[in-house]
Amino acid sequence: MSESAHGSDGAPSSIQSDPFQPYDDDRRARQSRWRIVFGSLSLVVGVMGFCMQGMGTGMVVFGGQLSKSAGFDLPPPPAIVAGVTIAQFAVLVILGIALIAGATMLLRRNPTGRSLVLGWVVARLIMVVVGLALAVVTLKPTVDWQTEIVVTMRDQMRRSPNVKPEQLPPIPEREAAEAQAIRGLAVASIFFATWPFVMAIVLTRPFVREEIESWRREREGAPDRVV
Repeated sequence: MSESAHGSDGAPSSIQSDPFQPYDDDRRARQSRWRIVFGSLSLVVGVMGFCMQGMGTGMVVFGGQLSKSAGFDLPPPPAIVAGVTIAQFAVLVILGIALIAGATMLLRRNPTGRSLVLGWVVARLIMVVVGLALAVVTLKPTVDWQTEIVVTMRDQMRRSPNVKPEQLPPIPEREAAEAQAIRGLAVASIFFATWPFVMAIVLTRPFVREEIESWRREREGAPDRVV
């Protein structure tokens, strides 16, 4: 037996025969970090999504009141745009709460967190498709409303002696506005679908399912099996 496999006293050394083979303890430690990394990121995604959705909905529903405080009297959104926005907000608030709760449970080693997050993954991907379809349906009234806002702002700004003609916002062309809106929809759909796909992959990995099952056994008081 070579000296690299035995210590000076003839006892077997702890050095592995394959230097490229990761140590079991190191691999387990690396794998167990998923709970902190993805649990924390999911918590951040849930909180930020909750806030951003609330702000976006507030701008659509209460934008008229906010614009009045800035000196503009802008037209309200079309009924279909306001209705779709409020309905989506109601659903996404529930999903956001589910994601926040599930991420918190994962951080606390609660196996129910996996079920909540996986449920959020499925529902969020469905909402991406539904939201894209609704955005296409409301594309024309949304573009008309945005154009009307610009026209109204130009008229009101023109009355001010301190505003020069070149400072007036340009009126968007319909084709350009619709093309920009479609590009925004595509980017937003990809963006909002990315994290659900990532979490679906992570939570279905064998070592993740095995670790979550060990949490369940710990909570039930059963002895953890030796792997």
